Amino acid sequence: MATAIMEGQLRAALEADRELGQRGCHVVPRRPNGVAIERGVAELGVWYWKNGQFELSIAGDHAVVRVDTVAEAVRHTREKLFGPGARS
Repeated sequence: MATAIMEGQLRAALEADRELGQRGCHVVPRRPNGVAIERGVAELGVWYWKNGQFELSIAGDHAVVRVDTVAEAVRHTREKLFGPGARS
């Protein structure tokens, strides 16, 4: 239950983020869990709620980023997926 609640909060925050929207970001819920970040047909990364933290698996990479809050996850999405040096 906590997973659905936390991932729902993250999904809503990502969808509401104007900067991500301007960059063509789409947020897609994954089943049974996860929040995918897409642009066009490319999946750039997926956030999961695990062990009391959000974890980001970046598409094409095994690296995992962990943050504690929705705000940190949104900021990190902007920086890692769409910031300078991002592969998008």
